[in-house]
Amino acid sequence: MPGAPNAHERRASEGTACAAPESRVVIQLVLGLVLAGGIALAASRLKLLTPDGALAALVVGTIIFVAGGFPLSLILVLAFATSSLLTRYRGGEKGQPEHRLGRSASQVLANGSVLAVLAVGHALLNRPWILSAAVGALAASTADTWATELGLLSPRPPRLITTGAVVERGRSGGITLLGTLSGLAGALFVTLLGRIFLDPFAALELLAGIIGGTGGLFADSILGATLQAAYICPECGRWGETATCTCGQMRRRIRGLRWMTNDTVNLLTTMVGAAAATLLAM
Repeated sequence: MPGAPNAHERRASEGTACAAPESRVVIQLVLGLVLAGGIALAASRLKLLTPDGALAALVVGTIIFVAGGFPLSLILVLAFATSSLLTRYRGGEKGQPEHRLGRSASQVLANGSVLAVLAVGHALLNRPWILSAAVGALAASTADTWATELGLLSPRPPRLITTGAVVERGRSGGITLLGTLSGLAGALFVTLLGRIFLDPFAALELLAGIIGGTGGLFADSILGATLQAAYICPECGRWGETATCTCGQMRRRIRGLRWMTNDTVNLLTTMVGAAAATLLAM
């Protein structure tokens, strides 16, 4: 019979066991950088992302891949791809800057940072409800994008969610039937992807993703109609979400909080989606 391993052999065995997890992390990190970098570069070339937006997508995408794994990353890529297609669809009729320039770093971080934090949380704690929260956050941001992109093409003018007053297209807080139904479809799309690719994902968690996405969608509209900063140009009379008008003049703030920008609203939207999904899944 072979003798018991000596001290040197035990130390070598322990070193190999400790090195294995470290090497897996390194491999995942390299794969994450390569895959996220490739997608970010392609999106930048297609003008779906600005250069700084591509850099932000590289960082966020790598974190999600390393911490959340391939299934969650795949859901993110499919959600981003479909949202980008809808952004480009009849983009010339929408008059929004991201249809020409792509999404900036602040937009990428506003929509993806909550998902990245939840991916890290799941890697550390390994709790199923965190996956539900992640799906809820992504469902909310996807629902918002789908609602915006297709709602801008609605034959009927939008109405403010708080008062029902007719407002111009693109006004924060304005909703249409087409946009609302499109947003619900976006939430359902992401939730079904979660049902397919994430395991375990029970029936209650399926409902959690849908409710999270829907809750985030309506939270976005309510915040946009109430707390989000809105400006009007004294020179040309154009309404906008930023202090500088397209005509070059400075706009005057007419409502909302100065720091409550569209990016802030998007960040809060994903947080609402994650929170709503969590409450149903726990």
